[in-house]
Amino acid sequence: MKKNILKIIAGVVLLIILYFLIFKISSGDKPFNQIQLTENNFIYNENFPTYYDTILMVAMDEAELSGFNVTLRELSDKTKSQFEGELKAHIRYENDDFFIFTSKMGRSEAIDVLSHEVIHMLQYRSGNLSYTNGKVTWMGEVLDLNSKEYEERPWEVEAFQKQSKLAGKVGDSLWGDK
Repeated sequence: MKKNILKIIAGVVLLIILYFLIFKISSGDKPFNQIQLTENNFIYNENFPTYYDTILMVAMDEAELSGFNVTLRELSDKTKSQFEGELKAHIRYENDDFFIFTSKMGRSEAIDVLSHEVIHMLQYRSGNLSYTNGKVTWMGEVLDLNSKEYEERPWEVEAFQKQSKLAGKVGDSLWGDK
């Protein structure tokens, strides 16, 4: 009798473990393939899972960005409250260094969000985008951040248009099957 109860308990535990493994893999949080990272950029991760470093490094390599210092920091509640909807990340470029402020998220979502921020890095590097004293300069035109809704800002429109292609390349590098 005790053997049957132990078998049932072991079976239930095994089913629970399998369920969580299948759910986690199907939700896009499966582990990355082992890859060789470059040393083209320096990434300082203040408090996020190490896969943020990996995603960002691969995305910057895919975008052919090199020679930059990037600091990953947590997105503050104060900053989140300044935006309608759910803000996942934002980026600042100061003195040749990038600062990416982001929320915590799973691997799949982090690939999309960090790819979006890498598009902004390209915009800053090209000189198409700059930010000074609450004003954004986009392609030579100075705009007040409050003059347009987030989704209508031209640098955001471009970043949303290009992030999927970059995210696909990053996913291919990290998973080999995205």
